[in-house]
Amino acid sequence: MTHKSGVKIFFAGVLGALAGAIGGLLFAPQSGKATREDIARVAKEIEKSIRMGARETENRTKAVFGKVSKEAVKRYEKVKGMVVDKLVALKSAGSVIDKEKYEKIVDEVVTEFKNDAKVSRKGVIRLKGQLKKDWEKVKKALKA
Repeated sequence: MTHKSGVKIFFAGVLGALAGAIGGLLFAPQSGKATREDIARVAKEIEKSIRMGARETENRTKAVFGKVSKEAVKRYEKVKGMVVDKLVALKSAGSVIDKEKYEKIVDEVVTEFKNDAKVSRKGVIRLKGQLKKDWEKVKKALKA
């Protein structure tokens, strides 16, 4: 088995687990409307907690990609959104998310993003570091 095959299998497993968690939510005993409202509420809380001003977003983008451009900001926001999506899926499925699990999610998302966006090794390390800085904010949102 090649390295690429192993990575594809790993991500297929992660995506399958997420799909299962979301499917479980949608077929849970509470109404679909209530479940969708819970998912939307959790997503909104997490997004609100890690929302940044334009200047902070630009600073983080520059720290990661070495420059600030619309494309670089868009890439940073995309990765952050992917992290939020995974957090929401896990939280909605009833998972407890601690710092270790959050950092694992960040690592997985950045690795997935790296493969798609051809980010340098240093950029990957900086991107993980920037996203992991949000843990305290995320922790508060998860308790809300």
